[in-house]
Amino acid sequence: MERDYKKLANELRKTVLLMTHSAQSSHIGSNFSVTDIMTVVYDIADFTPIHNGLTKDIVLPKSWTVASAYACLVRRGLLPQEAIDDYGKEGTKWTTIAEPTEHNELKVLPFSTGAMGYILPAGVGFALAKKLNKEEGKVYCIISDGECQIGSFYESLLIAKQHELSNLIVLCDNNSWQAMGRIKDILNIEPLNEKIKSFGWAIQKINGHDHEQIENALKNVDKTLPNFIICDTIKGMGYSKFYDNNLYHYKRVSEEELNEALKELC
Repeated sequence: MERDYKKLANELRKTVLLMTHSAQSSHIGSNFSVTDIMTVVYDIADFTPIHNGLTKDIVLPKSWTVASAYACLVRRGLLPQEAIDDYGKEGTKWTTIAEPTEHNELKVLPFSTGAMGYILPAGVGFALAKKLNKEEGKVYCIISDGECQIGSFYESLLIAKQHELSNLIVLCDNNSWQAMGRIKDILNIEPLNEKIKSFGWAIQKINGHDHEQIENALKNVDKTLPNFIICDTIKGMGYSKFYDNNLYHYKRVSEEELNEALKELC
């Protein structure tokens, strides 16, 4: 039976909206930007245990969208409901920046960082370990376009190609914003697809809000090269007030905004 990704993504946005409002945390714009990507990736990933608490597939989300990751993993039955209910509360282990989930048997979030530029290096490490151990499974890295300005990102591209890590899939949430402004106005990385291709990676460019395109891109990855999927997205997608509005990178959601957004998302 085909998955109703539109319905699942809408439910995810509402859950994350309630989580961030309850915690009075930020990054709702980034969470809404990546919702559709996470909905598909976390649905198709194979979290079968293999060894030392690790699973067959590994998903590494950008750390400041961990609310979406928690909600997806609770939906899969891989984290307890408290990951949603206690998100961001004082003294909680379910923090608003990703922490490794040592809270259950499965390390479904095996790596975390509050700083940008380290998700891909970690993904390369996991993918190389899988290759050396002759393990099946893929490593999915969900990164931001802002991370593509960072030196460690480009070093990792080289290492992945050097070791022919075809089990590594990067999905870039390409929403054209970073914390303090437009990517093009701060450190322009366009044309990103040509840059990545020059490092010997397989490239796809898709609409990051089209679930069918996301699913097809993941099904049609190159079997010999590391894969990079540029997902064109809109920051804050889902609620008109958040839409392409970088104010909501850090701004907390008010009670009025919460109620208005929930109505639009119904």
